[in-house]
Amino acid sequence: MATRNSDGSLAVKAGTFAGATTAPAKPGDVLILWGTGFGPTTPPVAAGIQVPSDGTIRNTSPVTIKIGTADAQVFGSALSPGFAGLYQIAIQVPASMADGDYALKATVSGVTSPDGVILSVKK
Repeated sequence: MATRNSDGSLAVKAGTFAGATTAPAKPGDVLILWGTGFGPTTPPVAAGIQVPSDGTIRNTSPVTIKIGTADAQVFGSALSPGFAGLYQIAIQVPASMADGDYALKATVSGVTSPDGVILSVKK
C-alpha cells in the first residue's frame, strides 16, 4: 500500500525514498491510498483487465483503515482507472492525530493488510 497527499507527494518522512517528493500528512488531510487485493467490485472486472476511465468500479465490501489505533474516515474505495487490479482508497487523517509515525492498516472482509506501511503525520 502506498499513500499520497493531495499534492501528489508521498506521505512519509523526507528522505524515505531517494529522489521522491515526500511530505508528512497533516491532521485532517484527505489522502489517497493505493493498493491491490481489496476484493470483488461492482460491476465485476476480470483479473488482469485494465479498468476503463468511463465509470467508477467500487469495492463490494467496505474497507476500514487504521492509522495507529485511530480509525480513519473512509470516503470510498474503487479500482483506479487505467490500471489492472489497483485500488484507490480516499481517507481522512483524524484531526486529533499527534505528530508521529503510525502503522497504516487496511481491512476488508476480515483480512488485514501486511505490516510495514508507515504514515508520517506532522502538524
